[in-house]
This record gives sequence, structure tokens and C-alpha cells, in this order.
Amino acid sequence: MNKSHLLKYLLTSPNLPVGGFCYSEGMESFFEINNINDSKSVKELIINELNLGQIKLDARILVEFFDIFEGMSNVKKLKYLNKKLLSFDKWILSSKDSMEIREQQTQMSLSLFELTKEFGFEYPFHRNHKSSWSLAWSWACFCFEISKLEMVESFLYSWSANQLSAALRLIPIGSTKAQLIQLDLLEVISDISNEIMDKNIDAIYVGNIGLAMAQQSHSDLYTKLFRN
Repeated sequence: MNKSHLLKYLLTSPNLPVGGFCYSEGMESFFEINNINDSKSVKELIINELNLGQIKLDARILVEFFDIFEGMSNVKKLKYLNKKLLSFDKWILSSKDSMEIREQQTQMSLSLFELTKEFGFEYPFHRNHKSSWSLAWSWACFCFEISKLEMVESFLYSWSANQLSAALRLIPIGSTKAQLIQLDLLEVISDISNEIMDKNIDAIYVGNIGLAMAQQSHSDLYTKLFRN
């Protein structure tokens, strides 16, 4: 394994100080409203979100950001690229359905940008006052020379792992059940990653309205055990 392949584990590790493992992203309200307390329902919820939810769009825009970073060598296009990047960044952040989700995204983004800087990679563009999680993830992967497909796969894997981490704290499914769910999700993540790599971003539609509405029921998206 080369170094770039190993570096992606820094991104998916729960030890990375982005706080993703603390968030339920509406799952807590969704469980309460629908009286969910079994592993099968958790698995179905995450698969539905991977297939239909906002996370799919978040993953696809990683590639758009990555392509912009690859064009940085052309000095004459830097101004245009920066404008395009800022536009994409604002668009993906404004597509979130609740203020709490946007705050989560910007908190995690800031933490990852700071970490990447500590690793010696100074961000070359002007950033919006609040940046998206996808932008920070794509920049980190570009710096670590991670391939585009691995970037998307690790992004979806990290998100699903954090959702399972939240589920473990919300209902008693047990860590073994969570690992079995994660194993079953690997094929789904692989299929979705390959699918969106070949799609124009305008051709990707999302609409998991149930979880989106549940997100708006939160005054704070931290799971219960992290509010103390």
C-alpha cells in the first residue's frame, strides 16, 4: 500500500477531530417518531439515505471540487476556478434542510481544514465565511493524493459509520449488529460510488423527506450522550 492509500484512514477514523461521530443528523427524532428499536430498521434507514438522501449529492460534489483543485496549475484560470468553487460551496451548503445541519457541516469543515493545515497543506483559495464539509473533505483527499473513487467511497463509509455510531447510542442494537450492518453497507457504498462517478451532478436527484423533516425537529443535532 502506498502512503496516499493509507492516509484515507485518517479521514475515516473516529479519532479525527471533526466531531462527526457526535451527530445523529435527525436520526434521533426519526427513531422516536417511528418507534424504531431494531437493527433491521436502522439498516434500511441508512440504505435509503444513501440511495435517496442528501449524502448522495454531497458525495458527488466532491468530484467537482477535486477537478477544480486539479486545475490550479493553470494560473490564468485561478480567478475563474475560485469563483466556481465558491459557488458550488454555497450551493451545497444552502441545500441543507435545517440550520442545525448547516452548523454541523461548517463545524466539521473548519476542523478538517485546520487539521489539513497542520499537516502542511495551506488552502490556496479564498473560502466562504462558512464552508461545506464536502469542500474540506475533497481538499484533504486532493492533498493526500487519494483517488477520486476512493475519496467518494471513504466519504460515504465515514458517514455511514458515524450514523451507526449514533444509532448505538440511541437504541440497544449492540456493536456486533452494527458491524454486521456496516459489512452489508460496503456493497451499497461501492455501487453508489461507482454510479455517481459517471453521472452529471445535475442528473442526481434526492428526496428522503422523512429524515429531512426529522432533522428539523432537533434544537441540537448532538445525540443524547454528547449533550452532557
